[in-house]
Amino acid sequence: MRRSWMRCSCAERGAALLSLMMSMMLITVVTVGVMGIVQGDLAAGIRQQQAMQVFNIAEAGIHYAIARMQTAGAQSYAGETVGITDGATVIGQAAVVVQCLGGTTPTGTGCATNGSLRRVRSTGSLAVAGPQRLVVAIVEGTTSPTSSYALCGYDGVNLDQGVTVYGDVGTNQNLTLARGGTPSRICNSTPGGACAAPVPAPPFAYSGSSYAVGTITCAGGACNSTQIEGTIAPNQPAGSVCPTVTLTPPSGPGATNLTVPAGSTVTVDPATNYGNVVLSSPGGGGSCPPVGSVATLVIDSGSDPTATVTIRMRTLWVGRCARVVITGVGRVALWLLEPTTVPAGNARQALKTEQQSVFGSTAIGTPAVPIEGGRFTINVMSSKPIADAGDCLDGGAACAAVHFNQSGTISGTFVIPYGGFELDQAQLTNGAILAQRIQFDRDTTFYYDPTSQIGSMVVSNFNRLRSWKDQ
Repeated sequence: MRRSWMRCSCAERGAALLSLMMSMMLITVVTVGVMGIVQGDLAAGIRQQQAMQVFNIAEAGIHYAIARMQTAGAQSYAGETVGITDGATVIGQAAVVVQCLGGTTPTGTGCATNGSLRRVRSTGSLAVAGPQRLVVAIVEGTTSPTSSYALCGYDGVNLDQGVTVYGDVGTNQNLTLARGGTPSRICNSTPGGACAAPVPAPPFAYSGSSYAVGTITCAGGACNSTQIEGTIAPNQPAGSVCPTVTLTPPSGPGATNLTVPAGSTVTVDPATNYGNVVLSSPGGGGSCPPVGSVATLVIDSGSDPTATVTIRMRTLWVGRCARVVITGVGRVALWLLEPTTVPAGNARQALKTEQQSVFGSTAIGTPAVPIEGGRFTINVMSSKPIADAGDCLDGGAACAAVHFNQSGTISGTFVIPYGGFELDQAQLTNGAILAQRIQFDRDTTFYYDPTSQIGSMVVSNFNRLRSWKDQ
């Protein structure tokens, strides 16, 4: 009996131990499972938090870049790596890359195509090892108004009686419009209105506004919408209106003089550095003789619309009825190299034209066809100013660096940062003008050509969001 009981007691104790061990294993398995679930939830929560943090970091990089692109140097801003903090704690960094839409890096002149658009890529990463996030945005900037003026004068702009300008006008000094007789006007691109004159086809958009660092007056009084259809904005910050342009000439003045007799047609050679070029006037007076009887100077711009042909002269005098014609489909940069650095008071005229002459036509025959202003740029080095006393008569002391006297068709982009520009009773003019000072005498109409760019186009204020993508 005793032996039987002992065998039973040992068996029961073994069964209990096995049951205990199984229970402990079950508890361990459950505990490990629960801890795995908790750890997984915790890891998922951390990953989710990190994903939100890194997205916020990448987004902060986009916002930083947009803010940076509204300050100086926005046009050439190419990005940087930005540390993102929460107070004093660094939580990560955003690697910002700003590109042109074509994938190139912006330069000091911006982007060659789609210059107002930028692709901003911001890659966010944490201060500790973790995920990364890429956010891509397309933002658009605005072009500086300094590149879209019809007229801009450093030392002032004066519009005499009967002058009408279709485009915006700016100056770093004072703008004066005549009121007596036929008032001078600055008009927008909407047909009719106070200017009551047609806009040349195709219609170009401009507001007919005026901007000046100094005053804007109409014959000494306040201007109104009958004389300036757009914004009237005097008292702008110093130096903020007209762009600062510095010309770097391709060479010094040449020594090869050229005279084109009436009835002759001469094509200039881009390889020649000309001195003084004169297009002779035909004999007699009154109306012009047939085109074959006048002096014609031809500049061949070539067959490549993207190429620029450079022509160098010291001075160019265009006689009565004579013609300067641009053939081909390319661009022309005409440099008039009459020196800027001459003793005060000794500067000479670089360009003058006489009655009924044509400057910037694409047709040798009749009628003249104005070239697009953006295809023909006239860079003038002469520092001859506009004299305050007396009118410009036949190249006299009062004449400016550039003077058009009762000309016919005039077309081009005129850049004269060191001297004056005078236009008197021209029949048809279009393009844009930047000069030290601008004087339009009576009965002149000037049309802004938006292909004419005064100075380098500057894009700023990249604050218009065009697209946003979380990658």
